[in-house]
Amino acid sequence: MRLVFKFGGVSVSDGEKVRKVAGIVKRFHDEGNSLVVVVSAMQGVTNSLVDAAAHAGRSKKDHPRKFVDELVQRHMKAVDAAIQDKAIAERTKETILSRCQELRDILLGVAHIGELTPRSRDYIIGFGEKLSAPLLQGAIEDMGVKARALTGAEAGIVTDDHFGSAQPLMNVTTMHVRQNVEPLLEEETVVVISGFTAATQEGVQTTLGRGGSDFTASLIGASIRAEEVWVWKDVDGLMTANPKFVKGSKMIETISFAEAMELAHFGAEVIHPKALECAGKFQLPFRVKSLADPDSQGSLIVSEVKVKAGDVVKAITNIDDVDLITVSGAAMVGTPRLAAKVLQILTDEDIDVLMISQSSSEESITLAIPKEHGSTAQNALELALLGSKQVREVSIEAGLSIIAVVGAGMKGIPGVAARVFGTMAQEGVNIRAIAQGSSELNISFIVKKQDARKAVEALHGHFRLGE
Repeated sequence: MRLVFKFGGVSVSDGEKVRKVAGIVKRFHDEGNSLVVVVSAMQGVTNSLVDAAAHAGRSKKDHPRKFVDELVQRHMKAVDAAIQDKAIAERTKETILSRCQELRDILLGVAHIGELTPRSRDYIIGFGEKLSAPLLQGAIEDMGVKARALTGAEAGIVTDDHFGSAQPLMNVTTMHVRQNVEPLLEEETVVVISGFTAATQEGVQTTLGRGGSDFTASLIGASIRAEEVWVWKDVDGLMTANPKFVKGSKMIETISFAEAMELAHFGAEVIHPKALECAGKFQLPFRVKSLADPDSQGSLIVSEVKVKAGDVVKAITNIDDVDLITVSGAAMVGTPRLAAKVLQILTDEDIDVLMISQSSSEESITLAIPKEHGSTAQNALELALLGSKQVREVSIEAGLSIIAVVGAGMKGIPGVAARVFGTMAQEGVNIRAIAQGSSELNISFIVKKQDARKAVEALHGHFRLGE
């Protein structure tokens, strides 16, 4: 089979884990599979690169030296643990040292100028994957398998110049990836690709935004016409509920892309929705595999799943630590542009809106915001709107959770919402806001955080998801 593997930052967070990943790659390569491996930066490295870039932008010249020294030490230690052959280890260390020196020079350059542009920031924060890919290449070679590490740009991923969240130019990407990757696969070489990174047509490095490594795996898989993409995780697969909440939760064997995207948006952070959307467009099956049990089939995500009779709900998921912001005022009624203005204000502040609910009277708009952005969102809305005659108040309520009931079997089936809210009434759980998309794939509502576990457990039991 022609497969794309994707390993996240937790999977390669130290040398021992890198060697374990290399062992998994060797096993499936030896079974005759043609493999491309997409790898993320070591756990925590991208966040530290973002922080280092910000320090450099504020002209702090001491921070880059100390930061890069620590980065070098962590990766050198990983090389020693992951690679036994001295020649391969030395070559890997030389590559890592060279790239770390380049990173140091860039950070110091930004610090001297005192200005961090979006283009410079993208170049800096993509270094984590450019360090982990050669490390994994060395570990695979140490096990006797030919491997070649490529950056996203070297693999052929071409994007626009929207730095920070670049969009791939799919036709050009497909052509370049096939030219660059397929000859290596024909030589039975495992191709290791730095996730998250890409380049414009002029060769300027870009990044694909949050979930970029998942997106990379999807783009590569579609381009080389892979049979499946396997995302390796420290969980068994997609679950019917958070196992920390519900002991009786079970693994979902097969699920549709549409359902998986709903789960991904509402807290089941296994695969990023952008990657699933791309895979769905090209009908590229995804499979969530367990690092602890490589023999397990995991959860398969495909374009369509036949809904069994009585199989109404597929999973219950939740997002904790949510703030609820309500913009209200009688003068909002019949003012169609106000909702767009509210969302634009939050977009300008780079604040993600998790859920929207508007009263039919149009007297209020309610928005669910991640807790860390709640106060910022309220302040921005108050400054922009309270001076107008349309908005009376911008209020905020903290300590909430979103519960989402997801399943393709809900479509066209009357009474599902009644069962959901009836169950909440029986449990004495008060609902603060409700939203349902026209796709009928999910019903979402907001409760107090202390009621979230009770709500999930009750719904999981009511719809018999553990059976």
